[in-house]
Amino acid sequence: MDTPPNPLPDGASVGVIGAGPAGSFFALHLLDLLQKSGRTVRITLIDRKTFSSSGPSGCNMCAGAIGVAMVKKIGALSLPFDPSVIRRVADGYEIHGRDVAVTVRHPERGEIYTVFRGGGPTVSRKDARSFDQYLLDAAVARGAEFFHERVESVERTPAGYRLSFPGGAKKEFDFLVGAFGVNSSVSRMLRIGYVPPPTWHTVQAEIPASNEFIVERLRNRIHIVPGRGKGIRFLAITPKDDFLTLTGIGEHVRIADLQGERERNLALASLLPEGAKIICHCHPQVPVGVASRPYAERMAIVGDAFISRYLKNGIESSHDTARILAEAVTGHGVSERSLRDHFYHPCLRQFRYDNAWGRMLFAIYESVLRKGRLSDTYLGVVNREAAKGNMTQAHILWSVFAGDAPYREIAREAFSFRTLRDLARTLPGGR
Repeated sequence: MDTPPNPLPDGASVGVIGAGPAGSFFALHLLDLLQKSGRTVRITLIDRKTFSSSGPSGCNMCAGAIGVAMVKKIGALSLPFDPSVIRRVADGYEIHGRDVAVTVRHPERGEIYTVFRGGGPTVSRKDARSFDQYLLDAAVARGAEFFHERVESVERTPAGYRLSFPGGAKKEFDFLVGAFGVNSSVSRMLRIGYVPPPTWHTVQAEIPASNEFIVERLRNRIHIVPGRGKGIRFLAITPKDDFLTLTGIGEHVRIADLQGERERNLALASLLPEGAKIICHCHPQVPVGVASRPYAERMAIVGDAFISRYLKNGIESSHDTARILAEAVTGHGVSERSLRDHFYHPCLRQFRYDNAWGRMLFAIYESVLRKGRLSDTYLGVVNREAAKGNMTQAHILWSVFAGDAPYREIAREAFSFRTLRDLARTLPGGR
């Protein structure tokens, strides 16, 4: 039987396992909401990583592309977007077929900012800052505490939760937030019936590239290339400083699959510096479904360890789930029933059903772009339409690969009578 709503008391202690975007966004939203109501809490963000460190110790295994919509959400927290986190500014995407490519821009959606989630694959520039460190610093500046340590165990207590750390240290909290991400082992310490979401096992690699190559060959754009082998469905090249982040997306991608694409995928090979070596790589998991039981009495899980937009916008999904949880906690309480009704269900309404449209859209565009002749025919249509001032197909492609619009809205535009009629007229043999 559910317990009645249990409000978070003034001065309560809140522990957040994970100080990446999901954890920092939750702290920022909670502090903002409580300040407006004249209440206080003690928030402790806990993470074994330091996001100012270069290499694996600071990396959060993400391609790191942020759109204007996300920048506006950051601004809504009265948090200016720090230019020092920006590693490149892309004005669009370049989508590749076999022999044809199309550049897609969306004037209403603006530029794309590429960032490193940690200090980068090598020693960072002195004037640079990681995106995760920027958010964490903002949360600490507004009153949160950062505890740099690894969680060893999680125990339920009558008043909340107790966390244990190396060396015997312990901390107790009235409310606990799991912002540990889908790649963490912390989920195995919980005893609330939580089951992580299903995931794809992707690969990400950092490749050195000169500024000249990025500007002249890649034209400072993010490039999307369909995979030619069985393992990788899509590849993305994201330029940052003097590096390219090469991401291979598929159900179970190995580094060997990425190397194979470099050798046989001519479109990909032409977009990478000749002979450039991968200096580091990782295998992040990407959620493609929903976690089971991401909440319990006095505890909830945010970010991609719960739910995220299908294959896109993990940072923005972390923000949105964190905001919804902060609103639930401050407005309704921390009981299991309150979290179910005001956190869990609202997140499902925002993401779960929209993701069904996302799966369909990606399946369609994958089936088109991975077939050489068909992909060239379709991208040729996009180019011809754009030359005539009809940007419908270009904007649809932008929305699918940028992930900055609800999938159901993209599908509504893609499958409208007008869009399908115009597409049929533009195809070879059409009128």
